[in-house]
Amino acid sequence: MKKFTPLFILVFAYCSLSFAQDIHYSQFYSSPLSLNPALTGINDCNYRVGVMYRNQWKSVSIPYKTPSISFDINNVLPKIIKSGILSLGVIVINDQAGEGALTNLSILGSIAYQHGFADNKFNLSLGVQGGYVQKRIDPSKLTFETQFNGTSFDPALSNGENIDDKFGYADFNAGIYLSYSPTHAVDIFLGDAQSHLTTPKETFLSGTNDLHLRTTIHGGLRIGVTDKLSIIPQALYLMQSKARETNLGLGLAYAFTPDVHLYAGVYDRIKDAIIPQIGFEYKRVRLGLSYDINTSSLHNIASGNSAFEISLMYTGCLGNITLDQPVMFCPRY
Repeated sequence: MKKFTPLFILVFAYCSLSFAQDIHYSQFYSSPLSLNPALTGINDCNYRVGVMYRNQWKSVSIPYKTPSISFDINNVLPKIIKSGILSLGVIVINDQAGEGALTNLSILGSIAYQHGFADNKFNLSLGVQGGYVQKRIDPSKLTFETQFNGTSFDPALSNGENIDDKFGYADFNAGIYLSYSPTHAVDIFLGDAQSHLTTPKETFLSGTNDLHLRTTIHGGLRIGVTDKLSIIPQALYLMQSKARETNLGLGLAYAFTPDVHLYAGVYDRIKDAIIPQIGFEYKRVRLGLSYDINTSSLHNIASGNSAFEISLMYTGCLGNITLDQPVMFCPRY
């Protein structure tokens, strides 16, 4: 029973929170299409391929896993879009709770339009996103009160619940992103995204449960201390129904050569976790690592462990294409 209790609490907490707030990453800027659709196409060249993996509560027997893959490209239809830049992207996220007891698959496509002003010192991006979300549960991998026979849980007994094993819905998001570069050494950026615009209904049981609108506000600035060293303070605020989350952090970026960059930083997810991060970039390949050190009430249940994340991103160029405008700051850590 000692082993069952913390796992039961974690599964119960996960299933409850899955309807209160959405999937998100600690390395949020390494998953731009899940952060804000307006970030679609904003990279250092023409296209970008990204892979993320999050492993949460690994101290329990079966941790929760959130892998994702994304692709986006800018300068689409340049002969038609004469003013500004059109960008397209797609992201697939497959969140898995426990031993496949609960899975959440999202496939979302995005489109964004970027335009520069004042000699491209000020840039604006507007993005929309839409796709399909499917949530699935395997009741055979869960235990219920009615299956307790007095000494142990018997999966052969009826669970007494009328549970649908899956449901799906269309989902739509929109966002805006602004960047301002007053000098070569300073970049200021701010974004806002609104998710679940149609507040879709989701439930495995009878009745309905509305997925509330989620607001994401993110921003920061890059300050070039020297030609090689920059400091990057950043903030992220999430609001969905009664759930709130605030992330504050400071990152450092150092360029050893034009092709070799090192990133490091620490974030504080207020009243939840301290998150050290480190990243390394060689040419156009960037690797990021982070670890959530739990400081919330789940610290004892999870034996002090929270989540580990790894990100891998490649940014590529198509031939000798150059973008006349806009030149938007691409946030990293």
